[in-house]
Amino acid sequence: MPSDAPHPPPAQARAPSRALDPRVPLLVLVAAAMVLLVVWPVAQVVYRSLLVDGGLGLDHYRRAIVHPGNLRALTNTVWVGVASAAGAMIAGAVLAFLVMRTDIPGKGWLRTLLIMPYAVPPFFGAIAWAQLLGPQGYLMRPLIALLGLEQAPFSIYSAWGIVFVMAIHAFPLVFLTVSGALERMDASLEEAARTSGAGSLRVMRDVTMPLVLPALLAGGLLAFIHSIANFGIPALLGIRVRFYVLTTSIYASLNIPDFPLATAKSMLLVAVGAAALAVQWRLQRGQQRYTVIAGKSIHPQVIRLGPLRRVAFALAVLFAAVIAVLPLFSLLLTSLLKYYGAPLAVASLTLKHYAYVANQGVIRRALANSALLGVSAATITMVLGTFVAYARIRAKLRGAAALDTLGMLPYAVPHTVIAIAMILAWARPPVALYGTIWIILLAYIVAYMPLSLRTTSATLQQVHESLEEAARVSGAGPLRAMRDIIIPLVRPGMVAGWILVFMPAFRELTMSILLFGLRTETIGVIIFNMQSSGYTQIAAALSVLVCVLILGSNLIVRKATRGQVGF
Repeated sequence: MPSDAPHPPPAQARAPSRALDPRVPLLVLVAAAMVLLVVWPVAQVVYRSLLVDGGLGLDHYRRAIVHPGNLRALTNTVWVGVASAAGAMIAGAVLAFLVMRTDIPGKGWLRTLLIMPYAVPPFFGAIAWAQLLGPQGYLMRPLIALLGLEQAPFSIYSAWGIVFVMAIHAFPLVFLTVSGALERMDASLEEAARTSGAGSLRVMRDVTMPLVLPALLAGGLLAFIHSIANFGIPALLGIRVRFYVLTTSIYASLNIPDFPLATAKSMLLVAVGAAALAVQWRLQRGQQRYTVIAGKSIHPQVIRLGPLRRVAFALAVLFAAVIAVLPLFSLLLTSLLKYYGAPLAVASLTLKHYAYVANQGVIRRALANSALLGVSAATITMVLGTFVAYARIRAKLRGAAALDTLGMLPYAVPHTVIAIAMILAWARPPVALYGTIWIILLAYIVAYMPLSLRTTSATLQQVHESLEEAARVSGAGPLRAMRDIIIPLVRPGMVAGWILVFMPAFRELTMSILLFGLRTETIGVIIFNMQSSGYTQIAAALSVLVCVLILGSNLIVRKATRGQVGF
C-alpha cells in the first residue's frame, strides 16, 4: 500500500465485535434450552408447593411437617443419612490410609475392589443383601443353624438394614476423597515432625489427621447427600416394614395421588440437601487455607506395618470381598438357582431364568428403551456440556459462566424432585409428554448435565489456547477452529464423559419409576418391579446382565483415558 494511501478507519481495523461472533446465536439457543429444561420445571415445583386454593400459602408445608407420618419420614431421612455417612467415613478413612500410606501389598486391585460398589446400582445392592441376610438368606441360614436359633437374630428389612447397605454404597465417596487428599499432601510437615523425634503414630495423630480432616468431612457430606437422595434401597428394604424416608414418602404421596403434598415434601428434601451442600462449600473454601495439600514437593513416607502387615492386608481383603464380591456372587448364584432357597448343589443350577429373560418381549423392550435413553441422554448432554464449557473456558462469551452455573444446579436437586418437576412442567397441553419416553429423556438430560459439564471442563482446561489462536491466525473462523482444533483434541475426554453418563442412565431407577408409562418401561423399573413382586431369580438374572454391561463399559473408559477415569 502506498505510504500516502488513506488508512482504514479505526472501526474497520478492529477485530469483529462479540455481537457478530457466530458462536453467540448458538449460546442463545443453548441458554433457551437450559431455561426450558432446568428453570421452568424447578420453578413449577416451588410454585405448586405454595399454591393453595388459587393463592399462595404454606398449608402444604404445614401438612408435610405437622402430620406424624410425614414428620417421621423427614427425621428418618436425616438420621439414616447421618448414620450411613458416619459408617462410610469410618471405613473410608481407615481403608484410604491403609492403601495410600502403608506397605500392604496388592494396592492396585484392592483399590479397584473398594471402589466397585459405587459403580453397581444401589438397588442392586439392596437386592443382593436381601438375598444374603434375608430370612432365607445365604448367610442367614448358616448363622441361624450355628447359633441354634429358631428365627433370624436381625432383619435386613429394617432401618439399620437400610443404613448398612447405604453405607456400603456411600463408602467409595469417602474413600476416594480421603485418598486424593493423602495423595496430594505435601509431606514436608510429616518429615519435619519425624526429624524432631515424633513417632509414626504421633505424626499421624498431630500432623496427618488434622490435614486430612477437611477432606474427610467433605467426603462424609457427599455420602450424606448420596444417602438422603437414594430411593431404591429404602424402597426395597423399608416399605415392606412401613419404614419411610422422604424419597419413599414422596413416592407414596404420588401414588395417592397428592401432588401438592409431594411438592412440599420435595422442597423439604431439597432444603436438607442444600444445607449439606452449603456446609460442603464452606469446608472447601476453608480448605484453601491448608496450602500444604495443594502441592506435592516430597513423596510421603510409606509406613511399614511390620508384623501387622499381613493382618491389615487380610482385613482389607475381607472388607473388599464383603462389599464388592459377595453381593455380585449372590446375584449370580440366585440367577442360576431353580428357585430361591433351593439347596446349594449342582443339581439346583439352571439357565432357564436367562432363557426367560431373553424370550420376554417386555424385557427386550425395556432393554431397548434403556439403551435408547442412555445413548440419547449421553449424546445430548455431551453436546450441550461441551459447548457451554467451551463458551466459558475458551471463548469467554458473556453469560456463559451463568449458563455453566445453571447447568450445575441439578447437582443440588435429588432425582426424585427432578422427576416431579418434569411431571409438573411437561404433563399438560400444549406439550403433554407424561407417559412417553421423551419426558424420561428430558429428566435424564437435566440430571446428568452436571457430570457432562465437569468432564468436558476438565478436558478443555488441558488444551492450550495457542493451538486455537494459531488456527485463527491462519484464517479459520471461530466455528471452524472449534470444529478442526478443539473437538479433535477433547474427543477422548468427551468419549469418556459419554460413557460416564451412559452407565448411570442405562440402569437409572429413581426418575424412571415415577415417569414411566405403557410401553416406556426401563430396565431399572423392570428389575425393581420383578423384585418387589417376588420374581427374585428373574431380577437377579437381569441385574447380572446389567452389571456385566456396566463393568465392560468401565473397562472401555479406562482404556480410552489410559486409566485416568474409571476404576
